Amino acid sequence: MRKVVLAGGLGTLVEYFDYASYSYVATTLAVVFFAQGDPAVALLSTFAIFAVSFVVRPVGALFWGMLGDRLGRKRILATTILVMSGATVAIGLIPPYAVIGVAAPVLLLFFRMVQSFSAAGEYAGAGTYIAEFAPNRSRGFMTSAVPMAASAGFLLASFTATVLYSSLSSDAMESWGWRVPFLIAGPLGMITLYLRYRLEETPYFREVMDAREEREAQVTKQAKAEKEAQKQAQTRQDRASARSSFWANAPGMTRLLLVMALNAGAYYLLLAYTPTFLIEEAGMSQSDSSMVVTISLVVFTLMIPFAARFSDRIGRKRALLAACVGLMLFAYPMMFIFSLGSMPLAVLALVAALAIFTLNDAVFPSFFAESLSTRSRYVGFALPFNLGAALFGGVAPYTGTWLIQTTGSPYSPALFLIAVALLSMVGVLLSKDRSRRNLPTEVPR
Repeated sequence: MRKVVLAGGLGTLVEYFDYASYSYVATTLAVVFFAQGDPAVALLSTFAIFAVSFVVRPVGALFWGMLGDRLGRKRILATTILVMSGATVAIGLIPPYAVIGVAAPVLLLFFRMVQSFSAAGEYAGAGTYIAEFAPNRSRGFMTSAVPMAASAGFLLASFTATVLYSSLSSDAMESWGWRVPFLIAGPLGMITLYLRYRLEETPYFREVMDAREEREAQVTKQAKAEKEAQKQAQTRQDRASARSSFWANAPGMTRLLLVMALNAGAYYLLLAYTPTFLIEEAGMSQSDSSMVVTISLVVFTLMIPFAARFSDRIGRKRALLAACVGLMLFAYPMMFIFSLGSMPLAVLALVAALAIFTLNDAVFPSFFAESLSTRSRYVGFALPFNLGAALFGGVAPYTGTWLIQTTGSPYSPALFLIAVALLSMVGVLLSKDRSRRNLPTEVPR
């Protein structure tokens, strides 16, 4: 389990480090990649690229998810981390707008989309992989390694941004400092790739493969022509079975998409947009805003396994519902405290919000795995996870900025948080709690 958790979690850390790095140096990217005119327009354009890149995540979810359900979890996890790390390093090598003009933001968007396409199979694959190894009574705790690694990725990105903004001048940041977080992804990706190649396949997927090999072994006893015909028929049958399982899981995936609304929306609003809000609306310095998120992320990362263990005891639904209600009630007070511009108060408010959010973020990977059958668990996890990220996560920083400019109120991003919490509550209420049971091998009813 230690090897499984380490290799599964480290890839998620790299993924979220890459994503968070973009957000935490967004104000610098706006200067580097866009023509200098209206700073607000440049910042919106930067967040627009962030949002548009999420469009390919549902496509990537289908692609990697279906391959993962056919070829195995291990192989796909190794491939996605290689592609994703390469795209991230490529972002760090793009020349600025001043050198190549409009080609700079075009290349930024292209590599962000490659990054998103490969990342679509990462979190879901890691969550599925660990869940299929974990014991029933501690599945929530074990799978919390994935959100914990994601939080650690944000923490590493925030820490890196804090060090860079504290130690470098604005000119140095715009010249080369912003590239550092993206280039770090290269060696991190290679370490993860090495660890994942040394893993074995999950027991649940091995059962599926053993059954497939047993059927193929029976075919070998027949004549060659008949064997080929049987093999082709079996291939069609396997594909038909996978399609049937996928569509049978569709109602469950729809409910999971609703559950995902709060996870994606709150994650990117609280952790990706907060630094920009504190700079643009509360008047904090870039280093202070990065420090607020860094301190909060340390506490958040440490709280995740406790929230997951709590869900092993009280059940996933109760934990997820508590997160929905808590964030709806705290959304406006949080934005009010942020707008005061006090660093200590901002830390307290963000820590409080993230403490509530752990009841969602630490719990949903095991909740997803327990809601899907083995034959389509990878794609069934990946599709709602990435579609939710595209619909509710990638747009969060842009929506927060747009709401403030439209309404004139610095508290208006709270409306977005309340909306995604309501959607998630509907999904949770429509779902069943399957905590501490064997993972379903067939489509759960």
